[in-house]
Amino acid sequence: MINSQDDRVFMRSMATRGQAGGLSPATHDCLALLAQSNFDYVIIETVGTGQEAMPFQKNGIVDLTVLVMNPDYGSRLQLQKIVMLDLADIVVVNKSDLQRARTAHTEIEQRLEQNRPTRRSRGEGGRNQQLIDTVAKRHRDAGVDRLFELISNKSVAAVYDRRPKRGRRS
Repeated sequence: MINSQDDRVFMRSMATRGQAGGLSPATHDCLALLAQSNFDYVIIETVGTGQEAMPFQKNGIVDLTVLVMNPDYGSRLQLQKIVMLDLADIVVVNKSDLQRARTAHTEIEQRLEQNRPTRRSRGEGGRNQQLIDTVAKRHRDAGVDRLFELISNKSVAAVYDRRPKRGRRS
């Protein structure tokens, strides 16, 4: 929120108005407007999407999905129920300075490993989920810096992939 007063930052909260999935019904229209802006990044934050919600699945409104969790997500069984772990490109364990963080990292890593054979069977073997530990409250946290680097690199790649290829004829 510190940067919310910067001219290069625009923040807007939008109520979901009871719609399931964590996104406002107006999200698509707002993104269409923002796509015409000069912002380098547009970040969409959802409400806690729960265990069954996948707000970004196959609708093409985002280039990259990041799931931020804290180490106190519950038991290993609860971890198996978090559907967003199947979708996220990057999973962040924030508050990794807490006592349970190392165990959480290991359990989440094992859960992400379960996704890999499923993806290969659907022809998506090239996708590689990243797991990062952060302490967001810490100034210049190495994990936060790594997260920014991954978002930057993947965003540039996504924009490049959407550009029309020159010199090819259909």
